[in-house]
Amino acid sequence: MSESPLITPLLQQYQVELQTKLNECFENNEVKGILHLIDQLGQDIKDEPQLQDLLNLQLLRKLMKHLSSTNPQQVRSSIIILDAIMQRKIIANRLLHQRGAERTMVDLANSLLNLQQQLRHTSLELHIDELLIGLQVKYVDKKQSDLSALKLALKQFQDNNSLFIKQLQIILSSCESIIDQYYLFGSPLQELIYEYLLMIRQMEEKQQVNFLTQVLGIYERYILDVQYTIQEMQQRTYYIKIEKQMILHQISNMYKSCAQLLNMILVLPEEIGLQKRIYMMIKVLYKYIPDLRIALMGPIQLVLRNLSLFLHKDVQEYKEITIFLYQLIHSSDYDEKFKQSLLDDEDLAYLRENKYFSVKALSYVDESQSVPSLRNLNIQAAFPCYAIIQAASIYCYSFMVDKPNSLIFWSFRTLDYDVQFGLFKLQTIEDLGIIDYVNERNGVKSLIKLQRIESHKQPIIGVTVISNPGLYRIIFDNSYSYLRSKQLFYSIHLLETK
Repeated sequence: MSESPLITPLLQQYQVELQTKLNECFENNEVKGILHLIDQLGQDIKDEPQLQDLLNLQLLRKLMKHLSSTNPQQVRSSIIILDAIMQRKIIANRLLHQRGAERTMVDLANSLLNLQQQLRHTSLELHIDELLIGLQVKYVDKKQSDLSALKLALKQFQDNNSLFIKQLQIILSSCESIIDQYYLFGSPLQELIYEYLLMIRQMEEKQQVNFLTQVLGIYERYILDVQYTIQEMQQRTYYIKIEKQMILHQISNMYKSCAQLLNMILVLPEEIGLQKRIYMMIKVLYKYIPDLRIALMGPIQLVLRNLSLFLHKDVQEYKEITIFLYQLIHSSDYDEKFKQSLLDDEDLAYLRENKYFSVKALSYVDESQSVPSLRNLNIQAAFPCYAIIQAASIYCYSFMVDKPNSLIFWSFRTLDYDVQFGLFKLQTIEDLGIIDYVNERNGVKSLIKLQRIESHKQPIIGVTVISNPGLYRIIFDNSYSYLRSKQLFYSIHLLETK
């Protein structure tokens, strides 16, 4: 409806009163009061659309804070209120489509996933399951992605067996958000990946290794945490991890193809690089998905055998694997029959005989799953993107840095051909129209000069400190190539001080 001088003050007064009531209800943990206000607000927004300005992400962040409370009543209240919000489409749509909502949704989903483990077999477990589904259904556009190119790639497997992986990466990278990727990977794509793995199984072993490595890389992106290492001038090393738990509530949909991938790699024991990577994946599944622990018994024993037999015979190299074995044998997760088989397995003898196989293993902190802090940095993770850089053209990624001494991470690769890469600081918004970055005209300053990178041979990963706030631009330059366009996959992460 259109505003008038008479209506606007009334709306403003209503907004102030309703916001005050919401704050009071939060402070006093009055669940019924909040539920009543949510009902009232949902109805009033239909009549006065301007009232939707009352809804902001701060409301969800308050609820997230309560989800991590040590007060069981506060946790229960927050879950009930979140459920009420998700049930009201007009409110949910407003909240989940604001700027910054994607990151809030991922944080919220991770909070719920952590709670899910703690509240298993309680009356709140069903509420949490419904909320996780609600977040996925309401935030993700449920239109069916066009998978025809992927299905066609399967049909053309005999003529071009690398086409499927390329199309899979393109489909995932063209999603609008990481949540879209999680939904797509967790359900619609799984049957197609499973079919592809069955086709790979018919290849010779050397060919299998190449394609299994590529598929494993895709699974790692969605299951394993992303970790970056920073070496400072004072020779101190910091680690930054971005935890990837959100996909795990889709595990029932994806485990069929995941199990197929595990089995195909486990029968290649001498491919020690693959064995070490699959060991890390099995550990994550074991830790976060208790329901899979019985199904993982065989893969766990087999990967431990492979590493025990073929890993370089160095005690330090075996440390983490030995500790994991000792913890399994002394855990309550498995029955005595499985534990005894680990104790009797001759192929695991080297692990059982080294110095780390001791009671000290029970107090060992699993560093691979801990989240070290990096001073006071706040991680803002982007999602992998896909772009085509046309011949004789450039592709730009611009971003604002608001705080000094922020970090910018990048990783990228191209298919088949190289590309030029550079990082620049722009002086004004008008500089966004500049296309000549070789000569650095009009005050454009290079942090990394344009240089030709063989990113088609291996992924390129980098990090730099941004000392001064301002407008920055990453350039992928294909202007030197007059005939060929380039397919680019990139991921950029901005880390700002709080």
